Amino acid sequence: MSVRSRFLSGGLLFTLLLGLLVGFTPAISAQAADARDFNPGNLISDAQFFNGQAMTAAEVQSFLNGKVASCQSGFTCLKDFKMNTVSRPADAGKCAAYDGRNNETAAQIIARVGQACGISQKAILVLLEKEQGLVTLRNPSASRFTIATGYACPDTSACDAKYFGFYNQVYMAALQFKRYQASPTSWGHIAGRVNNVRLHPAASCGSTQVFIQNQATAGLYNYTPYQPNKAALANLYGVGDSCSSYGNRNFWRLFTDWFGAATDPSALVRTASNSSVYLVSDTRKHLVSDMTLLNNLAPLGNVSIVDQAYLDRFTTAQPVGRIMRAASGAMYLFDNGLRFAFDSCDRVSDYGGACNPAGYVQLTDDQVAKFTSGPALTSVVGLTTGQRFYIKSAQRREVADAASQTQAGIPAGFTMLSASAIASLKLGTPVIRDSLVVQNRDNSSLSYLYGTSRYPVTTSALNALRNNLKPYGSLSNESLGKLTANSTAFAGRVKVAGTGPTQLLTSDGRVEWAADSNDGSLPSVPATAALIAGYPLQGTVPAGGGVKGANSPVISRAADGKIRAYDAWTGFLRLNGSSTFVTLPDKSLAMLSTGSSQLTVGGLYRTAGNPNVYLIDGPKSKILLKSFDPASAAGMSLKVAYVSDAELKAYTDSGTPLGYGYVCGTNAYVAAGGTLVPVPDRTLYPVAYNSLDASTCAVFSKSKTPAPKFIRTGDGRIYLLDGGRKRAVDTMARYIALGGPSIGFLSVSFDFVKTIPDGPLA
Repeated sequence: MSVRSRFLSGGLLFTLLLGLLVGFTPAISAQAADARDFNPGNLISDAQFFNGQAMTAAEVQSFLNGKVASCQSGFTCLKDFKMNTVSRPADAGKCAAYDGRNNETAAQIIARVGQACGISQKAILVLLEKEQGLVTLRNPSASRFTIATGYACPDTSACDAKYFGFYNQVYMAALQFKRYQASPTSWGHIAGRVNNVRLHPAASCGSTQVFIQNQATAGLYNYTPYQPNKAALANLYGVGDSCSSYGNRNFWRLFTDWFGAATDPSALVRTASNSSVYLVSDTRKHLVSDMTLLNNLAPLGNVSIVDQAYLDRFTTAQPVGRIMRAASGAMYLFDNGLRFAFDSCDRVSDYGGACNPAGYVQLTDDQVAKFTSGPALTSVVGLTTGQRFYIKSAQRREVADAASQTQAGIPAGFTMLSASAIASLKLGTPVIRDSLVVQNRDNSSLSYLYGTSRYPVTTSALNALRNNLKPYGSLSNESLGKLTANSTAFAGRVKVAGTGPTQLLTSDGRVEWAADSNDGSLPSVPATAALIAGYPLQGTVPAGGGVKGANSPVISRAADGKIRAYDAWTGFLRLNGSSTFVTLPDKSLAMLSTGSSQLTVGGLYRTAGNPNVYLIDGPKSKILLKSFDPASAAGMSLKVAYVSDAELKAYTDSGTPLGYGYVCGTNAYVAAGGTLVPVPDRTLYPVAYNSLDASTCAVFSKSKTPAPKFIRTGDGRIYLLDGGRKRAVDTMARYIALGGPSIGFLSVSFDFVKTIPDGPLA
């Protein structure tokens, strides 16, 4: 059946130019249409177009009276028009029966046809104006009433006289729109899909693709199959260009001017004078506080401009959060157009909401249904950035890796959400595991984690252990900030729970550093036994032991967290006690600090800038020599080696210059004749004694015969040692009388004798 498809009715030009905006005031106040709001895919909502109870006959009459105060003499305006109507039977699924009456007014016909067919009286009024200007004309011709709605008036031929007459036109137009609705896919324009909609009857003007959102809009295009072009919209109340058509533009504009928004107000609204957007549902309105939330509410539609009176009808409730509740009681978190169901109130609480009105936004079931159903929420959220967060007690805790999640007893799996969905939750301490290396997501730096602490990873450790430490976990800089920053760096040196020997880890294995297992001189970090067990043992370094790199001839002493290269093979033998040393991977040695040279025990050293000579005593001490005589008496080599200031300063001065007395362990000795002679009683030989390291003591030759009470100098003088003094024996006879020949004497140097106070003659 042909229907009117007019693109500009002649009588309508008057209406276009007049532009009066007076008349009936609906729930949402009418306002001048703005072409920027025109949406070719949604000319009018189904709810408004198919509302047969939109206006009563009295309301229609009042509206018509408001449009034309008085008719021009000799003409009958629509507000005053009357005619007899005929009865019509019901048309199943389309229109109810119509009971014909005599002398019905146009307002009564419009109201009763709308009620019978379920077509809005507002839409019928707009259709009458759009087609023939009947609502606002003061001097309409009779022919305008004859084809009042343009029904059966195709653009390419004359109107069908069978459908002439005002009542006939109004009824048949309403019935036609119901036919479109009853069989929506049988016509040229179909809702819910993209349609090619022409711009003008002239094919040369072309068409554009339009996604028609609803049946009412599809019906209008089937009735008048053209859309306005840019020129028609640019001059909304006037004429465009040669390819402009105006029918559907004018329908939308007239409806908006007269009755407010042709499309239903969105659940998202604001006023023209205030940019604050609210979500309205039932009797409440909730402030949408930011653009991120607004974007995530997109399924509810675009933001509609409403008047303040409309907004004031709603009670102000809490601002919009991420949790919504359907009328059915089901609760959801919404994100990126999806809704994720909560399985319990505990879960709601974990995500920062509550199962009370203050803890969610109440929506209608229809509003909730606009969000696509997603999977149920879990306790772990995955983000598109690769991050995971454990959600508990209104906190989000970043998960370092899957193994950390498992070790924490958190169920596997996660729900994908956007970062903004959980951004309002407080950031807690991350979920981590011991001995995990994590990469900072923000700057790519690495940290080693143990307990609640983080340790920086040194470049050397990274280079040596890079592959062994993988796979890395990852945490944001903000999450890492929740852990205690430890100043000790992870350099591949670790201990199990801070006890036991330090382990030196390399890509090849590990070396057990027993050299100082508990004194803390070798900085280390705690580690799990599992981490250490993953590195094969390549050797153990004992305390003070000798070590050598696999590709180096240098032997060093390992102690105090450092290695100190021996300056001579003799020095190694004396301090090590044997020729045994441990060969280590070069990577292991590279992890250790290098100290100054390990000087030879028992050797004499000085610097170029200082004449003082020192005896090296053991691994750490030095003894000042004020004279070479004590050294000579002990049998030391008097060869002095020169070293740097730093090398000599590495040794602690004993504070007591070298004398003629020595203490080795519990034994005392005096130096004489190139050997150490045991002294059973130190009071017998009242000389200065130096306590020596065992390694130093081992250097000297020791006599097995105890030192006697007689001493003799090189000039033949003999002295009796008695009571801490030396008493000269002036004759051989006196020496014999004192039993000297049977006791014997100890030959000492003149300087030795000088150190003992004089007493009376023996």
